[in-house]
Amino acid sequence: MIQFPFKTKRKSQDEMVEKVDDAIQNKQNLLVHAPSGIGKTVGALYPAMKYAKEKGLTVFFLTPRHSQHQIALETLKKMGIPKATDMIGKRWLCNYGYENLDSREFQELCNYLKKEEKCKYFNKIYKVGDLTEEAKNKIQVLNNQFLDSEQIRKQCKEFCAYEISCQLAKRSLVIVADYFHLFNPHVSNTFLSKINKDLENTIIIVDEAHQLPGRARDLMSTKLTTFVLRNAYKEARDFESHIADDIENLRLKLQDIADKKLEDSWETYLEKKELAIVINSFSSDFMEELNEISDLAKESGKQRSFCSSLLNFIERWMESEEDFARIIRKKKVKDRWEFEIKLASLLPSKVTSSIINDSYSTILMSATLQPLEMYADLLGIDNYQTANFKSVFPKENRLNIISPIATSKYSKRNEEQYKTYARSIENIFEKVRGNTAVFFPSYLFLNKVKDYIKSEQVFEESRELSKEQKANVLNRFIDSGNSLLLGVQGGSFDQGIDMPNNSLKCIIIAGLALAAPDLETKSLIECYNKKYGKGMEYGYIFPAIQKAIQASGRAIRSEEDKASVVYLDERFLWRNYRRVLEGENFVVSKEPWNEIEKFNI
Repeated sequence: MIQFPFKTKRKSQDEMVEKVDDAIQNKQNLLVHAPSGIGKTVGALYPAMKYAKEKGLTVFFLTPRHSQHQIALETLKKMGIPKATDMIGKRWLCNYGYENLDSREFQELCNYLKKEEKCKYFNKIYKVGDLTEEAKNKIQVLNNQFLDSEQIRKQCKEFCAYEISCQLAKRSLVIVADYFHLFNPHVSNTFLSKINKDLENTIIIVDEAHQLPGRARDLMSTKLTTFVLRNAYKEARDFESHIADDIENLRLKLQDIADKKLEDSWETYLEKKELAIVINSFSSDFMEELNEISDLAKESGKQRSFCSSLLNFIERWMESEEDFARIIRKKKVKDRWEFEIKLASLLPSKVTSSIINDSYSTILMSATLQPLEMYADLLGIDNYQTANFKSVFPKENRLNIISPIATSKYSKRNEEQYKTYARSIENIFEKVRGNTAVFFPSYLFLNKVKDYIKSEQVFEESRELSKEQKANVLNRFIDSGNSLLLGVQGGSFDQGIDMPNNSLKCIIIAGLALAAPDLETKSLIECYNKKYGKGMEYGYIFPAIQKAIQASGRAIRSEEDKASVVYLDERFLWRNYRRVLEGENFVVSKEPWNEIEKFNI
């Protein structure tokens, strides 16, 4: 029997349960903006699971990160669900250890090894298309346990853990998975067929749904670099293929195009036909030869085929339609300039719309899903309801300050602005008398300001940190009790983590994380303006404010927590930006440290 896991429901949580239940019963989609503390996970899973069990449907709970699976799994356990299947990407479950490959490269290698019967872990599961007795026994044992993906991998050292997980998913009422399992156009159909599920009998719950538009665009985008072309040439030459010279000739022709088009700028548009003409100048068997070399590379034991990467890019380029930006750029690699050609997807709805609208019902939820109508537009959602909840935490426990004493605006960035940010951060930190996190628009901006920060106890996020190193930095920061944490908006420390026991006393949003004013951003704005009439809002302003809101929510995670949030940029006062910040009480001050000192008394 499915039970609500707590003695009582909070008021907003009860309303959310009713909203979700109504949407599912009417086979509608639902967009939910619900700040932290409402209990979104159980608020969506409880009514979805009850209805799914009654009607024989399947529930998918999708997250953007593996680390967020655990919350859903723990909630399901508390609800009395006897088992659930936890799915992560195939390469993360692979016993061979191919984590260094991207998803497409891994999938190609995996398919080849299975086809040629060279994967001993896969062979132990299937024999002439049927499950082996060993596999059946293993599935039977695991089917009676409630395991996460890591536990399944540990218990499948002799088997392909992914294939075992798919067999468990066939028998499961609820599947916790990643976005790409359903929203990757190259994965979803195969995956659903493999686990014997269909969209029309599936309830989808999308957690952290504000991330879905960007993730969907990334899944459809691709690029070609000088590095790939050089290595494709070497690969073809190693296999003594006659198209090695063609690949080198292709690189030289593209380099010539780059030299001419990028003489006075670092990036410019590349017409689809410009590259198509170059490709079509080679022999008719050029693509077929690339494919053959790719197979030879796999046969020889190579994990990655650069000829396969080149082939994939060419195919995607030729198939692409109007809703893509085609951009050629130059970038400095060591001491030389190289080029990069990017095929950037602009419309996430091309992937998401059919998945969402073909499902029985899809619930999209986030603490920062505003404005709701924007996400309905970007994701191409039909037949939907919306629900907008206010924070359940006491307003008096959070001090929101907009401080217009500095700006991260590109045209005004200079050493004086960096010094102003540094001084302001130190003045605030002094009055907080506790852990303070500062989230910058970018790593570049972080490093510029950091040079002027004199505080000794400083922890810093960087791109180079491994998963374990990030966890170590975060734990040391929390344990210190009185330190500065410097991170970036949209990074590792401003989402998907919790600061226990009110260990974070202040958050400083040090500037607006507006997208770089490059051609891809320009194309996005133009595309959204043409399709929705809201190019600047959808493509530029709102995403930056969303990052600020997301970062600002790290401090207060319970009704007892108390913290201050400082929005340190004059543009937070501008009308276009304030629209997304509605619902919070703000103090405007050019001396935010004084407001914080009074707040902490």
